[in-house]
Amino acid sequence: MERLDTERLHLRPFVADDAEGIFEAVYGDPVVCQHFCGITWSLSEVEQWCSFHHFDTRYGDLGYLAVTRRSDNRILGLVGLRPYVATWIVWQDDPHARHARMEMELTYALGQEYQGQGYASEACNAVIGYAFRYLRLLRLAYTVNVQNIGSWRLMKRLGFRFQRNLRPEAWDSVIGILDNHLLDGDDA
Repeated sequence: MERLDTERLHLRPFVADDAEGIFEAVYGDPVVCQHFCGITWSLSEVEQWCSFHHFDTRYGDLGYLAVTRRSDNRILGLVGLRPYVATWIVWQDDPHARHARMEMELTYALGQEYQGQGYASEACNAVIGYAFRYLRLLRLAYTVNVQNIGSWRLMKRLGFRFQRNLRPEAWDSVIGILDNHLLDGDDA
């Protein structure tokens, strides 16, 4: 995945030296992890994660990018595109589907001290542009817990529409869907 630059940010593949920064901003913070990955990770686990995702992202079209501030190169968090098989979702538009859908999610997490400053919107808009213009993805779909108000607000600002997840044990989640309107009228 190529490096993406915005007015205030560099979005780039992770390198091994990023482990401590992303641990401090995201994976070592129980508040951030509550809605992002569930539990905190050890620094050793984050080091392994950085090594894996360095190659995964650098040599592919998808993956996680480090969100760094241009003014000081500080790691603020992460943003990325990740494929998943949506086995935990019962879709409102097809509640009796006999198969699980393959979806692409826009995923993101910023350290607490960097939230509420527009960094997430800026990073996500850059990745959405890449996903829709360069990769020509049909849509992005992201499941969010109803208690994660910050993600709801961000997804609304980004233009996502929402569906309830009809799976009974997932009563506390909704699905945000962002369609690629650049493909409207395109037969591709």
